[in-house]
Amino acid sequence: MAEHQKTPTPTLPLRGEGSITAAGLSVSIAGRLLLDAADFTVGPGRRAALVGRNGSGKSTLLATLHAMAGDGRPPEHVELRGALTFAPGTATAALPQSPQLAFAGTAGAYLDACAGEVSRAWHRHERLVRALEAGGQDPSLLREYGEALDAMDRLGAWDLPHRISAVTAGLALPAALLDRPLTGLSGGQATRLALAGVLLSPANVLLLDEPSNNLDLANLRFLADWIRGSDAALLLVSHDRELIDATAHEVLEIEEHTAKLRRYGGGFTFYAERKREEREALARRHAEQEERRRQLEASARGVAARASRFQSESQNDFYRSKGARVAKLAKGQRTRIERELSRIPEPEPPAQPRLTVPAAEHRDGLLLRVDGAGFSYGGAPVLRGVDLRIRHGERLAIVGPNGSGKTTLLRLLVGELDPTAGAIERRAGLRVGYLPQVPVPGDRGASLLEFALRTFAGPAEQLRPILGKVLLGDPARARVGDVSLGELRRIECAALFAAGPDLAVLDEPTNHLDLLSIEMLETALDEFRGAVTVVSHDTRFLARLAPVETVSLDGPIEGADWPPSNGPSGPGQAPDDRPRL
Repeated sequence: MAEHQKTPTPTLPLRGEGSITAAGLSVSIAGRLLLDAADFTVGPGRRAALVGRNGSGKSTLLATLHAMAGDGRPPEHVELRGALTFAPGTATAALPQSPQLAFAGTAGAYLDACAGEVSRAWHRHERLVRALEAGGQDPSLLREYGEALDAMDRLGAWDLPHRISAVTAGLALPAALLDRPLTGLSGGQATRLALAGVLLSPANVLLLDEPSNNLDLANLRFLADWIRGSDAALLLVSHDRELIDATAHEVLEIEEHTAKLRRYGGGFTFYAERKREEREALARRHAEQEERRRQLEASARGVAARASRFQSESQNDFYRSKGARVAKLAKGQRTRIERELSRIPEPEPPAQPRLTVPAAEHRDGLLLRVDGAGFSYGGAPVLRGVDLRIRHGERLAIVGPNGSGKTTLLRLLVGELDPTAGAIERRAGLRVGYLPQVPVPGDRGASLLEFALRTFAGPAEQLRPILGKVLLGDPARARVGDVSLGELRRIECAALFAAGPDLAVLDEPTNHLDLLSIEMLETALDEFRGAVTVVSHDTRFLARLAPVETVSLDGPIEGADWPPSNGPSGPGQAPDDRPRL
């Protein structure tokens, strides 16, 4: 059990200094070592990004730090060794990757609860102001009011309403939503509300696990600005390379094969460059050693061959004996070579998952046409007058704020929804692969092979080796309930490409993926020859995709304003001029 050193948290001004220090910290689950003897500090005002493969223990480490800071006990099933020290006054707030908000009340009441003592001080002050305005002059009331003023100053609570307004607006949570019970919020709204609660908390150490999920580009810019302007310490797990570059002072990597924690100064770009240099240096060193091995082994074989000939061809006992001694020396030389080279192991790059992209059947021309499509939920219009053209091999990106209808549009394209206005025409025999925004695990006891076969029409024997290259294991043995959302995401991607679709429709495909898996997906899309339509907030991913067109859904869409003037069916194109399927 890790040594827990924490004193009761004193009353501090908002976001007083806090820090967490680990010395020789090891983290295990069910006997599996995730982190081995790690030393690190999350210090006052410092911001670190934690990276590593899906399943490497990043989320477990964040949850463990938060639990230990709270009551001194790690989460259930987590085993700790080493020392974990919290500076006096350290208070943590954590955002898990998939928040589950158990709160009986409105969204506004939830944010009040997250603000804690600051919110209590503000509401107490407001209550006393109303009492004084009503004519209250009781000495005890005046004394309590004086105490309330001191608390407001000490906690920095005067601008709490402004902070709530700024955070909710920055995370696209409208004011009207704060009066609604949490049970009435969508999954995306609940996730953003959980993030808002963390940002409004008086904690001085923030532990954020994939905060960019369910955020659009404007929300991401707000989050990056907020993090840079905060004096709280931060440990961030994120697949968003831009967010890491914009906020992190350093990168901490959990190495896949060793479970060691390595530190890199700078953001993601610095980290990626150093990793590339390390791999190249190891490869050069290995090549040099291999060349030396070949030269020395060739020399040893030459000496041994000459000795053997000398020994076998000589009729003199003395020279035969001398030849045997030379052969023995050659054998010793070879042994020394192998001993020396064994001290320099061959570099092992991280086990890189690979997506199998079969050669797609070539289909020229138009694959899908959308004419004046609209959709309404319960009579409330979400999309109006959408016109789109998707052609073979083209990349199309759809962007826009949360709630603008991006996911609804994708579901219309793949046929999960029918338009309530207009029409969508698909080419005969069109094969569409769809990656939804969030994996739906289903039966947690099912194998990963069974999970993937829900969307793959071919035989299991064909899919099993393809999934193995992505999972780096046997998908028939691994269970859905035993893997992370990122690993499920990789399985979904593998099944999608294995089916050989003509059109791949991807909704926030980088969500939950680790950085290596995002690179795997980017490489697969480079190889894929079919059409791609994607919704994503990941600007680097979109830059790599290089879409021929980016469609922006910026709010209520009127037929006359859609598509944009540079769209595939420009404003001057009459209906009769539209290409036919």
